[in-house]
Amino acid sequence: MAYKSLKGVTVSLATITMMISETSWATDKTLKVGGRVQVDYTTANIDTPDTNISDIEIRRARLNVSGKYGSNIKYKFEINKASGKSVKVEDAYIQFIPSNSKVKIKLGQFKTHNSLDEQTSSRFISTLERSAFTDAFSFDRRVGASVGTSGDNFTFDAGVFTTNLESDGGAEKGHAISARGTFNPIKNDQTLVHLGTSWRYRKKGQTESDIRYRQRPFTHVAPNRIIDTGRFANKDNFIGAEAAVIHNNLWASGEYAVLKAKGNDLNENADFSGFYSEIGMFIGGKKTYKGGKFNRPKVDRPLGEGGIGAFSLVARYDSLDLEDGPYIGALKTLAVGADWWPTKYTRLGINYFNADAEEGTAASASGLVARLQFDF
Repeated sequence: MAYKSLKGVTVSLATITMMISETSWATDKTLKVGGRVQVDYTTANIDTPDTNISDIEIRRARLNVSGKYGSNIKYKFEINKASGKSVKVEDAYIQFIPSNSKVKIKLGQFKTHNSLDEQTSSRFISTLERSAFTDAFSFDRRVGASVGTSGDNFTFDAGVFTTNLESDGGAEKGHAISARGTFNPIKNDQTLVHLGTSWRYRKKGQTESDIRYRQRPFTHVAPNRIIDTGRFANKDNFIGAEAAVIHNNLWASGEYAVLKAKGNDLNENADFSGFYSEIGMFIGGKKTYKGGKFNRPKVDRPLGEGGIGAFSLVARYDSLDLEDGPYIGALKTLAVGADWWPTKYTRLGINYFNADAEEGTAASASGLVARLQFDF
């Protein structure tokens, strides 16, 4: 089924790309069609119970339209179809930039303002999956409004949100408030230093299920969450710190996060945390950065233009701690990876991971994840 779905999506995206890559109604009005396809192959073993995985999935197949209407309005609408899931709306927003101003006002559905790893596009993250805490703490897209500003070496965004467009929370939906700021104390052609922090307050709606915290062992096709607290919280507070450096073809980054969960009337409160640290290098290219997050890599000599593309290597250590009082579950993951970037729009990557759970539904998991990716 994955092969047939991939073939259909690939043909559709290729046809649309050939027909409409960019349409312009006037010098100040544009519409651009874009998208990405990421296909993963996973082979892994998860013990307790002993499970062998060998599977192909369409991790993401996205199609979007974006553009400008005059000099003050930007917009984006994106849908996604992954293996075994129905089509869902990702981003759907309008952004207004007042004349002669650096303020940006965004309305619609988009991500809350949290985490360097979460804000970086899945096309450009260093490993094939993000840090465990970003998933366990449920950074997601929500309907809301935000205000932001930026300069040569800083960004700041803050927003208020309800729930996701896909939510079935009923009339009494939950809400969230988030803010994120970044600063570059060093920014030149050779070296960039990133410092950042973010915060989120989240409360569930009266008719929504209680909040739970859980995580898979790196690979998205794992049948079970390797740790799971169960549903117990009705609100939580998150705060995180970020740091990264790019120096020529080398980079390092890391984040530390804490979350305070408020239990419902029948359950206790909890304090959880997570962090990751990674180092990497490019050969024939460079990691890039824009607007407070990592951006499309630079490929010095792309395939087909006199070169063979660029290669990148990365090692990451990741820790998620969901142990506090009656709640159990800690996950430590080591991931190492290599990528070939034939062009800046194509990526062939492979990651080896080893994930150990101190408590939870499984004791450990290890394996390989390979990805074919292209975007336009």
